[in-house]
Amino acid sequence: MNVGMDLGYFGSKVVCQGRRIWFPSVVGSPDRPSFSLTGEQGMLLRKPMAALVGYEAIEQSRFLHRREDRSWVTSPEWYALFCAALSEISDAPQVDVTIVAGLPSLYYLEDKPKVQKRMEGEHEIQREARPAQRFRVTVSRIIPQPFGTVLSVCLSDSGKSANNALAQGQVGVIDCGGKTTGVLTVMGLREVARETTSVNLGAWDVVRRVREWLSRNCPELELRDHEIAAAIEAREVRYFGDLIPIGQVVDSVAGEMAEAVISQASQLWNGGAKLDAILVSGGGAHLLGPYICKQWRHARIVEEPMFANALGFWRFAERLASKQQ
Repeated sequence: MNVGMDLGYFGSKVVCQGRRIWFPSVVGSPDRPSFSLTGEQGMLLRKPMAALVGYEAIEQSRFLHRREDRSWVTSPEWYALFCAALSEISDAPQVDVTIVAGLPSLYYLEDKPKVQKRMEGEHEIQREARPAQRFRVTVSRIIPQPFGTVLSVCLSDSGKSANNALAQGQVGVIDCGGKTTGVLTVMGLREVARETTSVNLGAWDVVRRVREWLSRNCPELELRDHEIAAAIEAREVRYFGDLIPIGQVVDSVAGEMAEAVISQASQLWNGGAKLDAILVSGGGAHLLGPYICKQWRHARIVEEPMFANALGFWRFAERLASKQQ
């Protein structure tokens, strides 16, 4: 099975044939409700560790673990997300997997061997109310994260070329992630290293600023980070039964962040006029994208921006598989 996997600080994305999977990158203590009319167990891991993952962790866990540091790829939390992601792609007892994944550009060279070492090999996984599964990762390819966005546009689901003009041209990418925003230039499907960087701004910066606003204006409201993220998307929050609009503060923070990202990208791209296109992707694309598209007339938010990198990784995995046949 060929899989594109994008384990981000904000959300974990997986794409395989006919499937799009997303869940919050949150790991928590394995607490469960004592009663539920639905009978659903959620994403509760038993092996290789006991942990709730994703939405259920936010709703049920007494203790949450959500990391934003460089060493998280070697942490138990990262591995729990990885195992949960594998368990979502198939319920078969044994699965052979080829994975293409990504890392932020600034950390790519140093962290690539660590991620490959953790991914490759056999992984025994068991979720609550499911038989144990064994996943054998036979191949893992790690590429710079924003590169997935370019591949999602330039390749078809079968891994064949779908946009020769962009594949042969010079393309800029702004990938708005949870902790960092990746800025990448690709020429003829090759990275231009001197025009590639990561800006240390992302969706969690918006969450932190909105949390500060809520602490002043709704002082008795206690929300977890992903609950604030959901409120940002809805542009309102419920407080003692009333709906409090937060769109103005969201726009203010997003505008400031966009200015910082645009400034960095403009310096790298010397204004950006030489680029054939600028692609905007990531979970923060709808927040920052309108400002970026206003700055550059040839910029656009890609389809399915949250899944763009994982989709490109999967299409690249399909391309690799077709060449091996």
